[in-house]
Parts: sequence; structure tokens; C-alpha cells
Amino acid sequence: MIRKFIIPASIIILTLIGCGKKNENKDSKASTTSSISLEQGSYKIINNESELKWIGKELSTKTHTGTLAFINGEIDVNSNGAIHGKVQIDMTSIDVSDMQGKWGKKLEGHLKSPDFFGVEKYPNAFIKFHSEEKQIKDSQINLFGELTIKDITHPITFTAELLDIKPSIIVKANLSFDRSKYDVRFRSGKFFENLGDKLILDDINVDVLLVAN
Repeated sequence: MIRKFIIPASIIILTLIGCGKKNENKDSKASTTSSISLEQGSYKIINNESELKWIGKELSTKTHTGTLAFINGEIDVNSNGAIHGKVQIDMTSIDVSDMQGKWGKKLEGHLKSPDFFGVEKYPNAFIKFHSEEKQIKDSQINLFGELTIKDITHPITFTAELLDIKPSIIVKANLSFDRSKYDVRFRSGKFFENLGDKLILDDINVDVLLVAN
């Protein structure tokens, strides 16, 4: 009779120990989640410390990269912790970093031409963004906004990572947009047929680093 009671009791003890370990694991995972709030105020973008890098690809897997310069920008944080921001981009500054010399300059000139971004007529682009999240969890901020290129505006959403808040706010983000929506038609499959490996993909990726104080 004694043995019949010892075995179930052992099982109960082991079960309780196992539950205790699961709870400890859940608690440890929960404790790793952190949240912060930005201080209320208006933060100005530091142009020479901020960066914008673009990446374009052809169907043949050929990739071109380059940079653009900021003209100005600001990030506003209101008393409720909501974030609103805007940056102005100098499209005339577009350059190519994967090619040097004659061919690099030729591609830069083509990107500035009406075939692509028509920078003489449309010298500026804009990104507006906002977030109503009062607490920033695990340094991630979900942002909603608008991208304007060639005076054409479309909504855009992306996630930014907050790298630092003092002495400056530093955030990085990756954006992707469909160039065909902004009347950038050159070798686009949405406007031309039978391009073969000359087709240039419509999606352009942009890596942004903003430094503001």
C-alpha cells in the first residue's frame, strides 16, 4: 500500500518543479522586453551625420548602389509621446558608389535625367512619418507616412530602430518603394514589354540613418 502512494507523489513533485521552471522561463523572457519614451521637444536633423543609401537591381541580378544628401529635417515629440517627422532630400545630389570614373558619372547623369528622377524639374523629395506609440518597445518604432518623389505622393510604412537617445537621437530604418508609382518608367516591366535581362526591377531599397538633436 505504501508503494502505491509513493509513486503518484513523486510524479506530482516533478510536475510542480517542471511548472516552476516554465514560469521562470516566461518571467525571464518578459524581463528582457524594455520600453522607453522620448523626451518632448523638437529635434533637428544633423545633415552631415545622417545618411541615405539607395539600392537598385536589374533582372540580371546586377546591383547598383549610391547615396543622397539631406537638405533639412526635424522630429517632433509631443507631450503624449507621439512622434511626427519630415525630411527633405536633395535629389540633385544622387550619386553612384558601385561604379567609378566615366561609367559611374554616366549612370549618375542618367539617374538625374527625365528617364528616371528628372532632378532639374523635381530637385527635392520628401519623407513624412508619424507614430502614436507612447512607449517604444525593444527600440522598435512602427512608422506611417508619405513618400513624395517627382511631386507624386504615396503612403509608406516602415519600422525604425532607435539606436540612441542621448546626447542625440539616432535611428536607422530600411524603406522600400515602387519607382513605377512615381513615374520612373525606364526599363520598367509595368510600362515596357520584352525587356528580357535589360529589365530593371521597380522596387528600390533605401537605408536611412538619422541623427538629430
